Amino acid sequence: MSKMFFNRLHLNLPDNRLKRPFIVDGIRSVAAAGFNDYSYKIIDIETIENYILGYLIKYDPYGRGEILDEETGTARPGGTVNNIVAKSVFLINTDEMIIAYEEIQNMISKTMFVRMFNELFRINHEGQDYEFSISSIKEQYSFIQHVQTMREIKKISISLVPSNPNNADLWRDTDERLQNNNITKYREIQESNTTEGLIIDEETIAKIAMSEDGYGTAEASGQDENGNPITITTKTRDQEITQNLPDHIERSGMSNIINYLSRTFERIRQRTNHQE
Repeated sequence: MSKMFFNRLHLNLPDNRLKRPFIVDGIRSVAAAGFNDYSYKIIDIETIENYILGYLIKYDPYGRGEILDEETGTARPGGTVNNIVAKSVFLINTDEMIIAYEEIQNMISKTMFVRMFNELFRINHEGQDYEFSISSIKEQYSFIQHVQTMREIKKISISLVPSNPNNADLWRDTDERLQNNNITKYREIQESNTTEGLIIDEETIAKIAMSEDGYGTAEASGQDENGNPITITTKTRDQEITQNLPDHIERSGMSNIINYLSRTFERIRQRTNHQE
């Protein structure tokens, strides 16, 4: 059973270039990258309509393992060169710019997957003009609900990037302002030293919602409903959207993987209104 994490892809290209072929070129290549004596590479790319399937592998390029010497009954150096030690499946929906990928405990963490995927993408597009990143998608408005239970809010920090080009009704005006004004990064800090704390208005809620939909981050500090100091953030791991992928589904091929994960892709899609 694989645990799949759903993240948002952010890709900005000049001159209205098509994103799908650029993504395919960014992962379908001979590029490899090393980290801590292991190498990483993307292999077995398949495409069906608006989906791209592949694997990020971690392998040993040096053959540092051991083999059995049957004559002496001992182990000696001589492991298999390029032995794959971990293989993480991923599925990209290029219409919604969402990637679902597997975290392999103690082998390929979420952080390492994103780090190496970004690095391989960069190597494959070396020297080209573009912006690319991956960010988490949070469960819908759970952060907002938590904020609204706080007795007193002393500080709120919000960082946003424009969508590409999805936007939800709740934060449509904020997103359109960023895009219309060519704002590629936005940061806002609200602070209060009054006994009542900050008032969370509709505009702030919209910005927080945008960050929860994978287009930035938000953090709030103050007192919880019991008067205890508290800091909450959209970066909290247990708010991320995940879905388990059974091994037999993964082995059965790309179409079945798409069908099995489609309900989560659709749940995320329903949170936004895609603009062609």
